Amino acid sequence: MELLQVSTGLPWIWTIVGAAVLSRAILFPISAKTMKQSVSLIPHQPEINALREQMVQAQRSKDPLQMQKAVLKQRVLYEKIGVSLPMMMAAPFLQLPVTLGMFFGVKRICEFPVEQLKWSGLDILPNLTIADPTYILPLVATAAMNFQLTIGMKDMSAAPQMPHLINLFRVLSLVGVPIMAHLPSGVVVYLLTSILAMTAQTLLLRVPAVRRAFGIPILAQGVGNKSVSMSESVQYASKWFKQKMEEAKEDAIKARNRR
Repeated sequence: MELLQVSTGLPWIWTIVGAAVLSRAILFPISAKTMKQSVSLIPHQPEINALREQMVQAQRSKDPLQMQKAVLKQRVLYEKIGVSLPMMMAAPFLQLPVTLGMFFGVKRICEFPVEQLKWSGLDILPNLTIADPTYILPLVATAAMNFQLTIGMKDMSAAPQMPHLINLFRVLSLVGVPIMAHLPSGVVVYLLTSILAMTAQTLLLRVPAVRRAFGIPILAQGVGNKSVSMSESVQYASKWFKQKMEEAKEDAIKARNRR
């Protein structure tokens, strides 16, 4: 990052913004590939959900043969769709080195601190080494995060629990406000820029011509995840918890009967 600042002569705040955008550009091919895989699965989600339910039942009944059959069916289905399960699982880990490297890199130069960061080049945010006393940056970053969750939800897995997980992330994002409020402003600028760059990337990948260029299926109107209310998510979580408790009781009874 220091090399970028020295070579361009940009003020530090724009150096951080530029580095964040550059890091998202580096990760763009992986993000496009991940979206292609997840979107390809959406029309087949009912079949996938049925197979996962078979796996759950096989696991509960401790039936290895049934489990193998379900896993094999899932593998055949994924191959038919043209999706690589290992690639989908590996994609988040492939992005971690760049994402974490940038975060801790910016955090280190802000906490060290590099003296020039105390004169950012932006009057409304002069010192990037201290936390934002107005709370504006953390609140804007949280709002941007929630906006990204909203627009990105359509292209995520259409599993029944996904809209409720999105609501969970929304709640957790509020927890992030006081955490970001204690981070140096430069770090929050990086986080905000990364979120906005990710949002721009998501919107770019919504353009039909871009989707065709990357081989991403164009979803029909009404296909994909739909938002649910917080009360619906609470009801879903309550129902899930009760179901798991009942299953645990049934498993305990079966275990006693086998003795």
